[in-house]
Amino acid sequence: MTASTRDSRREEILDRALDVILEVGLGKLTFRRIADKIGFTEAAMFRYFPSKKALILSLMDRLDAMLLGPIREIAADADTPPARRLEAVLRHHVALVVRHNSLPMLLLAEATASGDPRLLARMRRILADYLEILRKIVDQLPAADRPGALPPGDCLALMLLGIPSALAIRHRLLPDPAEERRVSEELVPFVVTMLTDGRES
Repeated sequence: MTASTRDSRREEILDRALDVILEVGLGKLTFRRIADKIGFTEAAMFRYFPSKKALILSLMDRLDAMLLGPIREIAADADTPPARRLEAVLRHHVALVVRHNSLPMLLLAEATASGDPRLLARMRRILADYLEILRKIVDQLPAADRPGALPPGDCLALMLLGIPSALAIRHRLLPDPAEERRVSEELVPFVVTMLTDGRES
């Protein structure tokens, strides 16, 4: 088997793992369920991932790519005012939560419950990178230049992380597409406007 074929199979397994998570949740993710979707034997799965923890680590890498990849691009766009970048970051995270059935929260819960140092370290890195991106954007907001106008950027980053995190909880327990749309269409712009006094640059 060539390296590219192996990589392609690994990506297919991760795609189907995400399908299983969407259907039944992370707690019911098994190699058997994934293998059934692909047409593999369960034993064949172990050629690509030696354990469920290895699979989950790769899902965390996928989460990094899905969540932080676009966010890094948004944050790096110096031609867009910080308020618009902040809104775009939050909208992206909210959309990811809904589209992937609260995957970031589920992986966080799995890493925490497992106590596995590799899973915890990987999730900590994703969270730290995300909070740092938020902090840097917040520090560029117009009000950040006025002493005392805003709490410190790291505190605001944590508050902003709360929007998609709270939505992830609601989405799992009280799914409601109309309410979830309102978070993106109403709450996110409202919070950004409150932080900027309506000014974009």
